[in-house]
Amino acid sequence: MCCAVPVGNAISAYVALKTNADTGGIAEGGSAADIPPRMLTAYKKAVQQVGTYVPKCQGMRWPILAGIARVESNHAIGHTIAENGDIRPPIYGVLLNGSGQGGNTAVVADTDHGRWDGTANGERAVGPFQFLPSTWASIGEDGNGDKGADPQNADDAALGAAVYICGAGRDLTQRAQLEAALLEYNDSSAYAADVLGWIDQYTAAAKDPDLRGVSGTVRTVLEAALSQRGVPYSWGGGNASGKSYGICC
Repeated sequence: MCCAVPVGNAISAYVALKTNADTGGIAEGGSAADIPPRMLTAYKKAVQQVGTYVPKCQGMRWPILAGIARVESNHAIGHTIAENGDIRPPIYGVLLNGSGQGGNTAVVADTDHGRWDGTANGERAVGPFQFLPSTWASIGEDGNGDKGADPQNADDAALGAAVYICGAGRDLTQRAQLEAALLEYNDSSAYAADVLGWIDQYTAAAKDPDLRGVSGTVRTVLEAALSQRGVPYSWGGGNASGKSYGICC
């Protein structure tokens, strides 16, 4: 459990994002462009809500949640995310019955009678943040206001992850405390390093200008262009052989 695209290409960026959103595809690169818009909304919403549940938590920001979800489920890419945040089909990890499937030999007894993980024959992680049902029972929260807490809902899962990472009130601006939180999430130094790498990439992409006075189509275009930062620039975007990612770094 590297190279900025010119922001002047705003219209092209918007068209690319709109096309990707319609087809379920993603743009390449460690920026907000590789996150389905509905998932990004869930991450940002969770940051706004987590203080209600862990008032002493400091430094929670959407790149932290995005880094975790990128490693755990690739932001639920390939699944449909409804307006209310429900993810279908559900996301399940391997059954933790000692079989070795997926490289995991842990044996975890069933705790939810299949309510969240769809099986009473053991446990498996669920949702875009891959919580075990037993963990979800203690940290699951209602992020979308429907009076329920569902790990297969983007808003609920993101808020639950934020609560979990905050712990009793961590200061996540401190690298050591952030790393400790990730190791508690998944006790693997390789895992923590992987997530931290994605957090750093998303953090670089998150330094947006103030758009509070901008609205409508203009805001949509600017946000789309800004979200493309970090995507390697390639003139023409490819050739008859396929996509090109440019030369970078």
